[in-house]
Amino acid sequence: MKDIAIRGYCDRPSVATGETIRFYVSANETRGTFDAELVRLIHGDSNPAGPGYKEEAIKSDLEGQYPARFQRTQFGSYVEVADPDAGLQPDGAFSVHLFLWSTTPSRGRQGIASRWNDERQSGWNLAIEDGRVVFTIGDGSGATSSVVSDRPLFQQIWYSITGVYDPEKKQLRLYQKSVVNRTNSRFGLVVPLDSDCAVSADATVKAADSETSLLIAGLGEAAAQDGRTWCIAHYNGKVDAPKIYGCALGQDDAEKLSRGEIVRPISRLAHWDFSAGIGLNGIPTDHVVDASGNGHHGRCMNQPDRGSTGWNWDGHEENFIHCPEQYGALWFHEDCLDDCRWEKDFEFTVPEGLKSDFYAVKIRYEDTEDYIPFFVLPPRGTATAPILVIASTLSYLAYANEQIMHKADIGQAVAGHTPVLNENDVELHKNLSYYGLSTYDGHIDGRGVQYTSWRRPIMNLRPKHRQGFGSIWELPADLHLIDWLNHNGFEYDVATEHDLNDQGAELLRRYKVVLTGSHPEYQTWANADAWEDYLADGGRGMYLAANGMYWIVEVHPEKPWVMEVRKELGVTAWEAPPGEYHYSTNGRRGGRFRGRARATQKIWGTGMSSFGFDHSGYFVQMPDSQDERVAWIMEGIDPEERIGDGGLVGGGAGGYELDRYDLALGTPPNTLLLASSVEHSVVYTVIPDDKAFPHPGMNGGEHPFVRADITYFSTANGGGMFATSSISWLGSLSWNDYDNNVSKMTKNVLNQFIKDEPAPRV
Repeated sequence: MKDIAIRGYCDRPSVATGETIRFYVSANETRGTFDAELVRLIHGDSNPAGPGYKEEAIKSDLEGQYPARFQRTQFGSYVEVADPDAGLQPDGAFSVHLFLWSTTPSRGRQGIASRWNDERQSGWNLAIEDGRVVFTIGDGSGATSSVVSDRPLFQQIWYSITGVYDPEKKQLRLYQKSVVNRTNSRFGLVVPLDSDCAVSADATVKAADSETSLLIAGLGEAAAQDGRTWCIAHYNGKVDAPKIYGCALGQDDAEKLSRGEIVRPISRLAHWDFSAGIGLNGIPTDHVVDASGNGHHGRCMNQPDRGSTGWNWDGHEENFIHCPEQYGALWFHEDCLDDCRWEKDFEFTVPEGLKSDFYAVKIRYEDTEDYIPFFVLPPRGTATAPILVIASTLSYLAYANEQIMHKADIGQAVAGHTPVLNENDVELHKNLSYYGLSTYDGHIDGRGVQYTSWRRPIMNLRPKHRQGFGSIWELPADLHLIDWLNHNGFEYDVATEHDLNDQGAELLRRYKVVLTGSHPEYQTWANADAWEDYLADGGRGMYLAANGMYWIVEVHPEKPWVMEVRKELGVTAWEAPPGEYHYSTNGRRGGRFRGRARATQKIWGTGMSSFGFDHSGYFVQMPDSQDERVAWIMEGIDPEERIGDGGLVGGGAGGYELDRYDLALGTPPNTLLLASSVEHSVVYTVIPDDKAFPHPGMNGGEHPFVRADITYFSTANGGGMFATSSISWLGSLSWNDYDNNVSKMTKNVLNQFIKDEPAPRV
């Protein structure tokens, strides 16, 4: 496999006529030039049984050569407090206090709070080294003084930590005290923790000005350049209520602070209250408030977890907006990334007349290439075609740079075979800090990843990418639909789930019919509202997918390129910790739509039922398929025909993830069940949502819930909804040179739905 030499990203998923989108590129070396051109993406599957990979080069102003350069990425979350006047670097005595909950105390050197220049060894820092808290000052010449705790930290235990510099006594002091209650830590009150201490050491140097910002959860690499301090030695874990005092605190002061009491308010230089700003809409901001009144406000970098339980959480309240005083913690991770923050390489203003579609900038450097996908919308407020395709950008973000198949313990078991790796997988493994994690991964400390960003290279959001289970997934799979629409001459516009979240049902109402891609799993509550209102008002929908509208997500209101998810029990790679099920971005509860009385069946007719990734089955027709009211759907298909007995994804149209008709979960009672899938292996299993008590007989061939159902129902006001309930459905559209009954059925429905007449009633 070749090493990847270039990669890039754009600043947002979609752009309309007359608007500008920006692109950011980094090469392995600052040397030479790279080529860029605009391409329209048509078909992303290189499976030899299909039409092959297709793209169309588009002449544009962005085409050309650009200087290649390496751009550094700041990885890891932290808080930065600009301090140009050195107000947080006192000349005399000072003290630092905070509450600490470390998730990886033995993972090397980690800065907890610092105004430190590691290059010059100047300033001060409170850190963890060799599993113990250390308070250090440095004079800038290489000389330092430190005091080290004589008790190691226990993992996931809350501590009160106070570091003191006392020049009068020429002394450094460190006070460490566990503040465990019944619910805030890994252990409870019955464990006799031997972790409290009060230690001192000689201070033989004076702290010199570090010329850096103050950082919480890291150390400054060197003096600030262009107003930016690079953060190293990241801390993993929570910090609550950090404070700085312009005096030398004593042990009595430290004891009071450990109880949450106020001490020496006149001497307090800064007090960062991470709960300040929590309101009815959560805490949707990166702003960090200095509650001391001295104006040393800070900013979260790379999206630490907000709305996290603090040192004093007692377990009685689970929503942080109702009890902000117990949610004063930020949870930091060394592998967070919300924006690479690279310098712009070029931009593109969409010219009038460019077709709304799936596009990418194709970049080439030396012998490697990369694609930076984006989506062109029609002019704002207009429709240029009767059909709208919704690109599943929220699900693209959820899976962005996932490493399930080659890192998750159960990855191979879920797929039923060994993973298929490619260059992108190897690149993610070798150079994770360029790319960041997906919401299917865990942070280095085991916490599930709940924030994901568009502003970074997303290596599996590439038209040629193949998933670890050997087939294509998300964007490349959605191109099966784009190719089929082009092959059959259908006119369509494209919008994204981000656009739907912004515009609601107003966007959908411009079109006669709206089509999903193959896997719209992650949706905002607003998107579900838009779909439901559109269909109820007479719109027509085609759900050409499975496992849609399963997880509720939120888009960050200040950073719309960032998405948040909080997961619960279900088909999930992780579960949110106790007390942390509510979104920081709006305060609402996360989890599944089904868990909030909104199963997908209530809107699209079918909902998630089973999954497996070894091979796909086919559909057999049910009695409703012969109902004369749906003869238009079945036109040209013999009553005995298997539907989808062949395809590019798993070898059939019924596979990978499957949805079912279920009246108990809200399938409209007038829904007709046209066909159900069969021939699923034991790798397919019923989802946890339907397993009150796990027992034998829960897999393919044994349980009736292991199936996909093709359904149709009509809605009020002339609307209609058609669902195929399988991720692999779109992969069968081009099977046998597009001459197959999956293509025929899909075309029958689409031709009917674009007519100037109500959808047929059932």
